[in-house]
Amino acid sequence: MKLRSEVKVGIFALITLVCLYWGINFLKGQDLFKRNSLYYASYDEVNGLQKSGSVMVKGFKIGLISDIKYDPQRSDKIIVEMSIRSKYKIPENSTAKIFSDGLLGGKAIEIEFGSSQRYVHSGDTIRSYADHGMLGFSGSDIEFIKQKAGSLINDLTATLESINKLVEGNTESITRIFSNLAGVTGSLNTVLSSEQGSLKGIIGDINDLSATLRNNTGRIDNILENVEGFTDSLRSTNLPELIDNLSVTLIQFNNLIGDVNHGEGSIGKLLKDEDLYDSLVEASANLARLLEDVKENPARYVNISVFGGKKK
Repeated sequence: MKLRSEVKVGIFALITLVCLYWGINFLKGQDLFKRNSLYYASYDEVNGLQKSGSVMVKGFKIGLISDIKYDPQRSDKIIVEMSIRSKYKIPENSTAKIFSDGLLGGKAIEIEFGSSQRYVHSGDTIRSYADHGMLGFSGSDIEFIKQKAGSLINDLTATLESINKLVEGNTESITRIFSNLAGVTGSLNTVLSSEQGSLKGIIGDINDLSATLRNNTGRIDNILENVEGFTDSLRSTNLPELIDNLSVTLIQFNNLIGDVNHGEGSIGKLLKDEDLYDSLVEASANLARLLEDVKENPARYVNISVFGGKKK
């Protein structure tokens, strides 16, 4: 039995429509060959949320938004229908949160699983809330941000204009400053050029010193070891006891000097007694006169007779 051309065209068109319908739904994320369950969530507003948006759990896509409905005669809430693969069981105390899916990815819904052991069924409503993050602003919020941004831009423009006026009014001063900086830079370059040989010599000396230290590392280690040994020897001797004894001796000597200064003791009295000093001076003078008289008139004090004479 041969098919007519019209029947063949019709069958081909039907197959094409089916493939087209399946392809469109596949691109939307719907797989006609997998079983899905429908769940609902109600929101006060769904800014940026659209059909075919993703439904995710911990960043993993488990379904998509199949429909968004709003009937003001029945409720002031917006109803979002979610088509989720049936193999994913959702606990009763789970929540459906609207969040910003990337910087330019629009909005999506994330299911936050609860801890209940009971699960919702297809057609049930899941508790919901919206995450007003950085990209979750409403129209009024965006308008407010635009106003603030405009005010900020105006202030920035005024500041830049003030800076321009300041620069224009002080052009000569700024030019002079840059000229001075250029002069200082030139002088510095001249000094560096003239002292280049000295700098090279200094750097060479530093290199020689480093090489000398590097070549005499063993000797330096020996010196340090000797110093350490000498320190240990001092620590093991009775040096602290000797220092203590010397301190006691110095204290006693200071006390002795203090007693002498205050006229205490024989030495102190000898140094501080003015009468004794005057007596000693007078005795010394008398002794000097006596010696002078003895020298001039020895016969008055010494009488020597060879043959014996009268005793006087």
